[in-house]
Amino acid sequence: MVEPRHLPMERGFGKTERMDSWWKAPLAMAIYLGLAVTYATWRGFMEADFWIFSEFGLSGGNQTMAIENNGSHVLSPLYSPLIIPGADGLGSWVPEYLWWMSPAMFILFIPAGFRGTCYYYRKAYYRSFMANPVGCAVSTPYDNYNGERRLFLFQNLHRYFMYLAVAYLFILGYDVWMATQFHESGSPDSFGVSVGTLVLLLNVILLGGYTLGCHSFRHAIGGIRNKFRNGGGTVAEACWKSCTKLNKHHNKWAIYSLFWVMFSDFYVYACTEGWWTDVVLFGGI
Repeated sequence: MVEPRHLPMERGFGKTERMDSWWKAPLAMAIYLGLAVTYATWRGFMEADFWIFSEFGLSGGNQTMAIENNGSHVLSPLYSPLIIPGADGLGSWVPEYLWWMSPAMFILFIPAGFRGTCYYYRKAYYRSFMANPVGCAVSTPYDNYNGERRLFLFQNLHRYFMYLAVAYLFILGYDVWMATQFHESGSPDSFGVSVGTLVLLLNVILLGGYTLGCHSFRHAIGGIRNKFRNGGGTVAEACWKSCTKLNKHHNKWAIYSLFWVMFSDFYVYACTEGWWTDVVLFGGI
């Protein structure tokens, strides 16, 4: 048996003979993901009613989950679907004694689980936060690769989070529709479009490109098979090829869609705080 031979490489964290700026990409990704996680956590807890968070949002006397002026209803994607314990709708499924929890706490595990187990994001945060590996031909602080074991077995749930993420797209699509329905007490709803409507619409488009280009979704839509027989030509193969076109740019869909989710929420937050105004472009009341 031939013994494996390894290319000579300097040992020690970050040591390499590469002459390019290999560290820029993992550093930029670490900053980007760090800011996104920090912002989402801050906003997700803002509508909670405990500890320091009671000074913000609904507890502080002003909800920041949805724009409700001029008869519009533009709901932040971080709070959709809106689940308020003990309230009507989905809130009736949640015990009222959980009143202190932010509505975001009931739903953010779906997009967080989907992105956290995503093949692209796994590569991104393994390199950026764990240096495993930090880059090609760059030494790591680990002697051996141990695989995704122990806690990382959680990554195997990606397929199931994908099913939830696809269903989540329909919920966000419904939010876009609701953002076009302007309502006034005692009058029927009227159609209209505001800047917030377009913000939510673009959010669904970007999330659709990211979700439908997912490796697991492509495998599922292709009939959960390893190859097509008899020359292909089936509906499953056509769907698989369509998903493949999205999958080729999966990293871009992942980065742009994450940014736009955060921007969509910030837009709602800024409008509810009075910093910005959700301008009605046409229609409305």
